Amino acid sequence: MPSTRKPRPRKTQTTRDAILEAAELTFAQKGYTGATVERISKQAKCYESLIYYHFGSKDKLFSLVLENAYRKLIEAEQALELNFDKPEEALRAIILFIWDYYQNHPELIILLNTENLHKGKHLKKIQSLNQLFSPAIEILQTTINSGVRKKLFRADIDVVNLYISIMSLGYFYVSNRYTLSAFLDKNLMAPEECSQWGEHIVDIVFKSVRK
Repeated sequence: MPSTRKPRPRKTQTTRDAILEAAELTFAQKGYTGATVERISKQAKCYESLIYYHFGSKDKLFSLVLENAYRKLIEAEQALELNFDKPEEALRAIILFIWDYYQNHPELIILLNTENLHKGKHLKKIQSLNQLFSPAIEILQTTINSGVRKKLFRADIDVVNLYISIMSLGYFYVSNRYTLSAFLDKNLMAPEECSQWGEHIVDIVFKSVRK
């Protein structure tokens, strides 16, 4: 009688992915200190020993959670359908994509805030981090180059600084949404407020790149 069991490698990968997903949620909810191996194992519905088997330690697991979070962001950005023959439309799409991504994935903000408290020590262990970000920078560089050729954008734009600027304008808003909402006495995460801020980011960036 043929066995109905799944092949072991596939089952192992499924378990590893489940742990990684559970760890991301737990680290985002509890922070690094509060996200114990016990809590992560309960969230993943697996034995604690499996976490050590697949990842070695909580420290290594957090590093992989960060890498995976960045990877999902970059892969989603790569999936954008951009028309580089229309650089202004392409740049606007990139800006709003990053802004929307922050809103839809606030766990990324929490994970990065946590890692900044650790002075980036986990990210420094990720050897492929520069390679991970290269596609995002290349997409923006291609957009800017097209705008320069069409005499729409300045030729002296530092694309890395521009990418940091775009990310910062969305990051600060979402990471400080609760305190800013309290200070300003309004819900900054209300749809109309978020839409307005997105257009504000677009306006600031375009003013900085246009000739």
